[in-house]
This record gives sequence, structure tokens and C-alpha cells, in this order.
Amino acid sequence: MTDSKQIVFNVPNLTGNSNVGQSSANSFFMRGIGTTENLATADTSVGLYVDDVYIARQGANNFNLADIERIEVLRGPQGTLYGRNTNGGAIKIVTKKPTADDEFAVRGSYGNHDRWDLRLSGNTALTDSLYARANFLTQQGDGYIRNTTLGKDVNDLDYMGGRIALRQIASDAVEINLAIDYSRDRTNGNYASDIGGVLRPSTGNVRTAVSGLDARGDAKTFGGALHVDWTMSDALAFKSITGYRSTDQDLNIDLSDQPVPLYNLLQVQESDQISQEFQLSGDLTERLNFVGGVYYFDESSDVTISDRIRATPAAAQNRWNKVYTVDVESYAVFGQLEYTLGPVTLVGAARYTWEDRSFDVVQTSTLPGPLFNYTTADLIARGAAGQAIDPEREFSKFTPKLGVNWQVTDDLFAYASYTKGFRSGGWTGRALRSDQFVNVDPENVESWELGAKATLLNGRIRWNTSLFTMDYTDLFNTLTVAGVYTVATADAKIEGAETEFTVRATPWLDLFVNLGYLDTKYEGAKPVNLADELQRAPQLQAKAGFSVDYPLANGSLLVNADAFYTDKYLVTPANLAITAPLLPPGVDTTGDFTIVNASVGYRWNEGKYDVSASCTNCFDENYFEGGTYIGSYAAVWTGAPRFYKVGFGVKF
Repeated sequence: MTDSKQIVFNVPNLTGNSNVGQSSANSFFMRGIGTTENLATADTSVGLYVDDVYIARQGANNFNLADIERIEVLRGPQGTLYGRNTNGGAIKIVTKKPTADDEFAVRGSYGNHDRWDLRLSGNTALTDSLYARANFLTQQGDGYIRNTTLGKDVNDLDYMGGRIALRQIASDAVEINLAIDYSRDRTNGNYASDIGGVLRPSTGNVRTAVSGLDARGDAKTFGGALHVDWTMSDALAFKSITGYRSTDQDLNIDLSDQPVPLYNLLQVQESDQISQEFQLSGDLTERLNFVGGVYYFDESSDVTISDRIRATPAAAQNRWNKVYTVDVESYAVFGQLEYTLGPVTLVGAARYTWEDRSFDVVQTSTLPGPLFNYTTADLIARGAAGQAIDPEREFSKFTPKLGVNWQVTDDLFAYASYTKGFRSGGWTGRALRSDQFVNVDPENVESWELGAKATLLNGRIRWNTSLFTMDYTDLFNTLTVAGVYTVATADAKIEGAETEFTVRATPWLDLFVNLGYLDTKYEGAKPVNLADELQRAPQLQAKAGFSVDYPLANGSLLVNADAFYTDKYLVTPANLAITAPLLPPGVDTTGDFTIVNASVGYRWNEGKYDVSASCTNCFDENYFEGGTYIGSYAAVWTGAPRFYKVGFGVKF
């Protein structure tokens, strides 16, 4: 895995794709829950954390995994310890800490589409108690989508990023970690391909585009985290987590894939966030331990959007220009108690969240009248869709968790849990008309889960299994009706299972299989604009593979191979028979597909040197992972093609 998007191919019931037209932005769906909206008027359902700092915006969240210690995927609502807008789950990226060891490493690779990367990392001790670590990465390469109108390959690669970390062992009881990072992801556009066949014949290849727009995408993010850990006594510990993140996104894409673009979207979004968390943990008695804390989050976003739409290639272009400011303040208190009775531990946890959200908007349009030209004051005075618009919204929610953990034997652990989660509300930020601008209510979820984790045959087999059911209230969906962005909410029920199995067949061979199953449906009254199933919720996902680390000469032969399969799934929540009746059936469904990856390498001289050859999507499976469905076109976004490369690594 080289970036956070590739996590999805390794975790059951997790899907993800580059958000519409943006290689820098990931849209994660976990157990059928997520969102494709990246505007600051709505938040994500799957929380992304880097070193325990919550990343609010999707615009630049495809983090490169260049110097990572581990990745944790927490499935289901994390409404207590990781509480802000994680009703679908959380993904935690944990970077490597500096150590006292002197180390310098160089890694590089070169592959097809003239793609190459170079990674530098180093670690050193500045004093007996102060350590430093740094890394730098650049990735460059040509595009893999052919634009026949522009006569060139598009969706190229131009990435650069780095990170500097300091670690201070202030005393036997106090440790301080500071890390800052910066990255820039620039491309000439992730182009869609119109497979609708209504406005023009389909090219038959989702990696062929005909758009006449010279698109672009530019995303930059800068941030950091300060951790202070204080062991106050043998029974008490204190932790402070301070975070900052700035994200800038500049986007110009064609949502229609036509020689004369019918829908050109320009978007500039700048967001700044700060967060502070204090935790206190320890043992109250031999049987009772706790963790508790307080959390503060503040975010300010400035957004400029220009929607440029033509009814036909010969028609004049109408423009809708919106300027937003969105401010968010969130506070929370949380705690968890664990009481142990022999092999059984009872868990009780809760989080209480207060959140204030405000926005201000001005829209101007080439179309006349108050329906297309309005301000926040107009929305308040006029209301929209029978609903008064509230630009100052307050939310509060109590989200508890109850659980039982049972250490059946040293090698078998079982658990049961009940958890609540929620995602705060917002507004329909992309509405082109004032009567489509509405308040969006919070999402609420109740989740029940049973699971077991087993270690068998003296540690040679690891087997994890879980069963779950979730009830959602006011599940939020954005879709397009008659060319206008709108919102639809409904209640939903999600049931599923996950199992992960790994066996060490020999001292040098590991085999693994994982499976994910989902059954999703809306319940009660459902808007006719919504499809019958939830989007991005494949009924079955599976992955199987092996890993070889075979002693050979002065080193090890390394061989890896795996196959990932996913059942077909919807990539839009809309019922196209209602919202886009001209489009043929099936253009909103991916079809099932299988992706095979493989690598072979050799590492020698105590791991100081290595060489490798690898491929991802080795058989060049042609599939799409997202789409825009408006009126008479179905512009879908391709998944990554076959990439192969040779690489090397040197450690000093």
C-alpha cells in the first residue's frame, strides 16, 4: 500500500474511491456508510485520523504512506473515544516516532506510464534525550486516461510531500512528540467517461474521455500534531493531543465528458482547523480502570463554487457562482469504565457532544430572479422547500456504549457491544436554486455487534469474526434531480458479517483470506428519488493471498500475491428511473470485478538492501468506482489500471 486509498482493498466491508475528479481526495464507505460530499457544509461519516488528530475535509485526505508505523481500521460507530462524526467508523494512520538510532534510507521505483518515485527518510539522536526523524517523497508520471479531443493522456501524477518529527524524553515520566507535514498533489484532471450513450455513442472504454476541457486539480495540506504523555504514577496517566490542519483545494473539472462541456465545475475551498484533546486514564481499583477526557474542535472554511451548465453544446452557458463561509465549533466530554470479573470485563462508555455550525452564502447567476440570485438573508426571509433556513445551527448528542468482553481462554476472546453514533447536520451546499437549499438533520445510528478473536495451533492461526446490525435514522444522501443538486434522507437498516483468517503454513509462508457480507435496505417511507439499495455497499467482498519470506543465500526471497473480489454495487444513491429516465439501466452499477496484485523481491545483507518487481491490477481489470448522472449523461470515474514497476531500497 502506498496511499490511504489502497487501504480499502485490505479491509472487509470497506470501499473507497477518489472523490469526483480529485486524486487527492478519498471518499470512504464503511459497512455501507459514507459520503461523497466534500464541501464544508457537510461532514464525513468515516473519520480519518493522523496521529490521533481528526482530519475534517476530504479535499486532501489521500495521505501517502511513506513512513507509517501502522494503520488501524475501527469498523462501526466510534461514538465514545473517537466520537466526532465517526458514525460509520474510523481510520487511524499512525506515523513512526523518532528513536535514538542513526538511520538513513533511500527507496525508489520506476514503472509504466513513465511513473517514478523517490523516498528519503532519516533518523538521528540530536542529544541523549532529543531525537529527530524526517522523510521526503516525490512521485511523478504520465496519465493513464486518453483524451481523444485534447489528443493527450490525462490524469498525470505530480506529488510532493514531507514530514519532520521531534521526540523529547523530558524525564522518566514525560514524553513529548511534535510532528509537522506538508504535501501538494497536482494533476491535469481525473477525467470521467460518459457511458450513457444518449448524447453520443459510448467509447466502450472508461479510460477514454472526449471532454474538451483542459481540467486541473491542485490540493495542498499542511498540519501537525503535538503529543504530551505524562505518567503521573503507576496508576494514573495524562495525555494532551494538539492538532492543526490547513487544506487548500483548487478544482476545475468536466462532469459531463462532452467535446463541448455541458457541466463545468470550478471549486476553491480553503479550510483551517485546530483541535485540542486532554485524556486522563488509569486504575481506580485492581478491577476498575478508566479513561476520560475533553475535546475541542474549531474549523473555518472559505468556499467559492462556479457551476457552468449548457443544455446543449450549441446553447449559451449559464453560470451559478456561490461564495460560502462555514464555521464550526465542537466540544465534547467522554469517558469509559472497564470492570473486570475474572475472565469477563464489563464496558460502559459515553460521549456528550455540543456543536455550533454557521454559514453565510451569496449566489449570483446569469439567470434572472430571486430563485437563482440570493443571500443568506434572502434564504432566512423566504425559506426554501417549505423549510425555514437556519444559518446558525446547534447540535448536541449523548452517544453511549455498553459492552461485554470475555477472555474465554488465553487463545479465545469474545465480545458483544451496543453503540450509538451520530453525524452532525448541515446544509445542501451545492443547491443551484434557493428552493432547493435546505437544512440537513443529523444522522443517528444504533449498532449491535458480536465477535470473536481466536489464536489457534500455538499462534499459527489467527481468526477474527464479527456479526453486526445497524439502524440508521435520517441517513443523508446528495443527488441530482432535473439538473439540480438536492438532498434526500431516509431510515436504513444494515446487517452484515466479517471474517479474517490468517495461517502460518510454514516458517516462511503465510496464507490469508478475508470476507465481508452486507445486506442493506431503506426502511419506512423513502423518497422516490432514492434507489432501493444503499450506494457503495457491495453484498460480498473477498480477498485471498499468500506471502513468502524464504531464507536464501545472504538474504530472503520475498513473494506476495493476492486477489481482491467485490460484488457489484451502486455508485449513486439516486433512482435513475426517476432522476435521469433517459439513461439506460445499469450505468449506475459497477458490475463485479477482481483485482490481482503480485510482487517478487530479494532482501539481503541484514535487510540493508532490497530489489523488487511488482504489479497492481495485474490483469488490467477495467472498472469504474464513481459517477455523475445528470439528465442525459452518465460520466463515470475509472478505477486504477495495471501498474507495474521495479524498485530498490538501501538503508545506511
